Amino acid sequence: MGIVHYTFRSRVLRQQTSVVVVLPTYARRGSPVSLEEFYRPGKKYRTLYVLHGGSDDCTYYVRNTSIERYAQEGGFAAVMPEVRLSFYCDMRHGGKYLTFISEELPEVVESVFPLSSESRDRFVVGNSMGSHGAMKWAMTRPGDFAAAAGMSGVGDVEDMGFFDMFPREGSNPVLCSFGTAGEYRGSANDLRLLAKRLAEYGGRIPRLFSCCGTEDPYYPGVRRFVEYAAQVGLPLTFEEGPGAHQWEFWDKWLIRIIDWMGIKE
Repeated sequence: MGIVHYTFRSRVLRQQTSVVVVLPTYARRGSPVSLEEFYRPGKKYRTLYVLHGGSDDCTYYVRNTSIERYAQEGGFAAVMPEVRLSFYCDMRHGGKYLTFISEELPEVVESVFPLSSESRDRFVVGNSMGSHGAMKWAMTRPGDFAAAAGMSGVGDVEDMGFFDMFPREGSNPVLCSFGTAGEYRGSANDLRLLAKRLAEYGGRIPRLFSCCGTEDPYYPGVRRFVEYAAQVGLPLTFEEGPGAHQWEFWDKWLIRIIDWMGIKE
């Protein structure tokens, strides 16, 4: 398996940033095609964009899950960007991280690496804060993906208590990302609003999946969003199982999500 830690200057963020890219490599035992076919010029891989959680970085999935093995066995690429504690927002006070991941990032990685730019070959998943990013990206730009999934965090950030989680003074990533609860509601970050708009959208929409552990502190908020999606008529597959807000749960459910997406070659 090839793992590339690629650093580049982002014109959107106006700074250096990093992305970890996992690419399948030929294995003498296990590859379904010949060496010549595996490295055929012009070959493009299906791509799973993998979005990290709050306070993590672009290396966390490689260090805490078996994403490398899953991609190798499935014959797809995985792209893991760095977004800091931004909630994947065009922040009120900070960088334009939604614009970065949804516009600039695919343009860069698809020009540097052998990745397909077809929406049928693009998929996105995230955990915790990354689940918010995955759903927001897919709901904002439904033509970008075949499927999107979130683990332990697909829900309305106000319902899940984020605005009461940090002190009002000093560094507050929620206020920096969303502004106040009043500014969040009805904005481009309001997941309820995005869900309603997508349900009313007349074009093709990506398949959507949410999962959460029953011992996860965000479980009630995740369930509330599942109910809201049903209320507005947005198709959202939801599954649950034992587990807390931890890597043991996310690594296990990555396998389920990859199978559900149908991304394997």
